[in-house]
Amino acid sequence: MECKRSTNEIVLHSDKLIITSVRIQPMSPGQSEIIPTIEFDTVKQFLILKTTTQLVSGSKYSVFIEFRGPITSKLGGLFQTSYQRGSDTIYVVQTQMAPYYARKVFPCFDEPAVKAKFRVTLIRKKHLISLSNSIKTRSRDLKNDWVADHYADTPLMSTQLLAFVVCDFKSRDVITSKNVLFRIWTRPAAFDQTAYVSDLGSKVLTFYEEYFNYPFMLPKQDVIGVPDFLGSMENWGLIIQREEAMSYIPQKTSEIFKEFVTNVLSHELSHVWFGNLVSPSWWDDLWLNEGFASFIAYVAMNSVVPSWLPLYDYVISDVQTALAFDGLISSHPLYVPVTSRNDIDKTFDAISYSKGGSIFRMLQFIVGDATFRKGIQRLIREKEYGVMGHDDFWEALRKQSILDGHSYNRYNRYKNYKPLDVKGIMDTWTLQMNYPTVFMERKGYKWEIPFTFTTQKIKDFDQNKDDIIWMRKDGADVFLPRVKCGNGWYIGNIGQYGFYRVNYPEDNWVKLINQLKTDHTVIHPVNRAQIINDAWSLAKSGDLSMKIALQTLEYLSMEDSNFPFDAVGKEITYVRNILESTDIYADLSAFLSKTYSPPLMRLGYNNTGSGHLKKLLRTLVLREACRYGDQNCINFAINSFQNLMTSTGNTNPIDVELRSIVYNTAIQYGGQAEWDFAYKGYTTSNTGSERILFIYACTYTKNVAILNRFLQLILTDAVRKQDGENILRLVSRNPVGNPLVWKLLTTNWNVMITRFVTLNYLIGDVTAKFNTAADLQSIQDFKNSKPNLGASTAAFDRAIETTRANIKWMSIHLQL
Repeated sequence: MECKRSTNEIVLHSDKLIITSVRIQPMSPGQSEIIPTIEFDTVKQFLILKTTTQLVSGSKYSVFIEFRGPITSKLGGLFQTSYQRGSDTIYVVQTQMAPYYARKVFPCFDEPAVKAKFRVTLIRKKHLISLSNSIKTRSRDLKNDWVADHYADTPLMSTQLLAFVVCDFKSRDVITSKNVLFRIWTRPAAFDQTAYVSDLGSKVLTFYEEYFNYPFMLPKQDVIGVPDFLGSMENWGLIIQREEAMSYIPQKTSEIFKEFVTNVLSHELSHVWFGNLVSPSWWDDLWLNEGFASFIAYVAMNSVVPSWLPLYDYVISDVQTALAFDGLISSHPLYVPVTSRNDIDKTFDAISYSKGGSIFRMLQFIVGDATFRKGIQRLIREKEYGVMGHDDFWEALRKQSILDGHSYNRYNRYKNYKPLDVKGIMDTWTLQMNYPTVFMERKGYKWEIPFTFTTQKIKDFDQNKDDIIWMRKDGADVFLPRVKCGNGWYIGNIGQYGFYRVNYPEDNWVKLINQLKTDHTVIHPVNRAQIINDAWSLAKSGDLSMKIALQTLEYLSMEDSNFPFDAVGKEITYVRNILESTDIYADLSAFLSKTYSPPLMRLGYNNTGSGHLKKLLRTLVLREACRYGDQNCINFAINSFQNLMTSTGNTNPIDVELRSIVYNTAIQYGGQAEWDFAYKGYTTSNTGSERILFIYACTYTKNVAILNRFLQLILTDAVRKQDGENILRLVSRNPVGNPLVWKLLTTNWNVMITRFVTLNYLIGDVTAKFNTAADLQSIQDFKNSKPNLGASTAAFDRAIETTRANIKWMSIHLQL
C-alpha cells in the first residue's frame, strides 16, 4: 500500500478475527521491517496498527498479517451449511462478503470504493472441489489427501465481491456464443434441475455483453446454488444463490417459479457491468446498483422471453410496489446519507430496488431507449474498474442527449432548443422522497414531471419521448395542446412510465369505468392496471371515494389480461388486512367471490395447451377465488389434495400451475393430517420449488396449536434459516397466526434478530393488519422498550405510521 500522508497508524477493518502477527515491510531498498503494536476498536470493527516510526508520505509498504477466524453457522462472512444425502450430512463452506462481512474473513479496507486485486489459494480435501471468482490455474497435492487450489488474480474490485466455496457439487457447463465458459453448480441430486438456468444464463450473459457493448472480463462465469443462503449475491465470476433460485424442471415447476428463476439470474448477471465493473462509491448510492439491476433484468428478459411481456410485468411488480412504499411519511429519498452499518442495512429496501428501478425506467422513457443505452455505455467506459455517483450517471446521459440532439419538446415553454437538464430533472426524483399526484381536468410540488396523456378520441397508448409534456417544478398549471376531446374520457401517464399518480374529476373516473365495462380492450392493459392502482391508492389516502375504487373492479369478469388482476391483488391486500377482523369482511369476500367467479368459469382448471400468460392468469384468478370463498374452487382444491395424499405412485397428479393454490387451500381447511403431509413434503422433496410450496402451505392452517408448534420449529435447524423469515411473514398474514407471530417477535426479539439478521419485512407484514388504538400502543410500547433497534428502527416507524393510517381509514370508510 502507498502512504498518502505521513502517519504512524494503519487502520483496517476486522471483526472477531484473531491476529497472531503483523509486520510492515518498507518497499524502498535498505529499510528495516517494522513490527507495529495492535489495537482493536470493536465498535467500529477496526484493526489499528501503530508504529513507533512515521510511515512516510509517498512511500510504499507491504503489510503481512497472520490471523485466524471462525467458520460460523450464521449466513454472513465465512460460514457452513449442510444438506442430507441419505443418512449422511454433507457440509458446504461458503462466503457472503456483502455488505460488510469481508472483515469477518480477513483484515481489509472493507469499503466499496477501495478496490484491489485478490489472489486466492484454497486448501481442501481431495474428494471436494473449490470455487472462487477467477479461473483455477493449478492444483497442488499436499499431505493426507489435502489439495491446494491456486486461482488467477481477480479484476480490480471491492471486498464485498470476493467469494469462494468448498463443496462436493457437480457442474453443467456450456460455452456462450461469445466464448465464455458458463457453469452451473449444484448438489449432484439436483443436477437435472439446472438445464433451464444453464441455457438461460448463457443467453442473458451474451445479451448484456451486447447491450453494454463491453465484453465479459473473465474466462468463466460460475453460478452455484447452495442449500442455505439469503437471496443471491453477484460476486464477480461466482454468483452464489439459494438452490431454489436455479431449480426448474418442465412439468414439475410452475410458470410463476420459472419467472422468479429467470428474474433472479438476469438481475445478478447485470451486476457484472453495473455494480462490479463500475461500482457506487458509497452506500448512499446503493440504489444506483440495485435499482438499475432490478429494471435492466426485465429488459434482458424481454430479449430472452419476449412472449412473457416482462416490461409490462415490471409496472405491476416494481413501479406500483414502489409507489405504495414511497407514499408513506416514513419513506426516504433514493439518495440518503449513510454513516453507520445500521444505515447500510436500511438502504436495502423497496425504495432502493423498486423505486430506483422505476426512476431508471422513467429516465429511459424521457431520453429514449437508444440514448439511454449509449449513455450507459459511455459511463461504463469512462468509469471502468472504478466508482461512480449518481451525478456521474446524469452527466453521461446529459452528454449523450446533446450528441443525439434531444431537447425539451415542443409542448413546453421553451421556444428555442434547450438541452435536457438531466441532473436538474433527476435530482427532483432522487433527492426528495414521495412522489407527485397530477390532477388532470378538462380546463386546460416541486418535481420535473414528464407528463403524457391520451383521450377517448385519440386512443394513443404507444407513446415515446416526443410525446412528453414537461410540468416544471417552478410552474403551475400546464395547458395541454389543442385536442378535440369532446365529452369523452381522458387518461394520464401512458404506460405508467412516470413515477407519479393521476387523479381526475369524478365524472372522468365514471367515464373510464364505463369504458372498462363497455369495451375494456380500448385501454391498454398496463393502463387498465394503472387505473385500478391509482384509484385504490387515492381512495386509501382519502383523495377519492372508495365507491369509485370499488367500481374499477366491476368489469373484471370480462378481463383477459393478468396485469390488471395482478394490480387488483396488490390493492385488495390492504383492504383485506384491515377488514379481516371485522364483520364487514364477509361482505367484501362475497363481492370479490362474485367478481372472480365468472373469469374462473371462463378459464376453467385445465392448463393443457395454454401459454405462459394464460397459465399465470388462471393461477391468479383461481388463487383469489379460493381466497374469497368460491365453494367450487375450495372443493376442487380439497379433493385434489386428498387425491395426492392417497396416491401410491411417484407422480404428483396435481397440475404444477395449481399446486400452490391446492396446497394452501387444503391446509387452510384441513387438519393435522394435511399439515403433516405438507411438512413431510418439505423435508423429503428433492425439488427446490416443491419444497417451497409445501413449507409455505404449512403457514395457512387455522389451527392455533399447529401454528404454535410450527413457530417453535422455525427457531430450530428443522427449518432452514433462509426459509425462516419468509415463513414467519406468511404466518403473520394468516389472521389466526398474526397475533402469534407478534408475540413471538416481541418476546424473543434478541433470539430473532440474531437468527435472521434482518426482520424489517417481517415487522411490516405482522403489523399490516393493526387497526386499533390498542395495536398502535403495542407497537409504541415495544419500540420504547428497545432503545437500540438498529436498522429495524425505521421498520417500526413505518409500522406506527401504517397503523395510524389504518385507524384513520377505518374511521372514514368502515360504514361503506
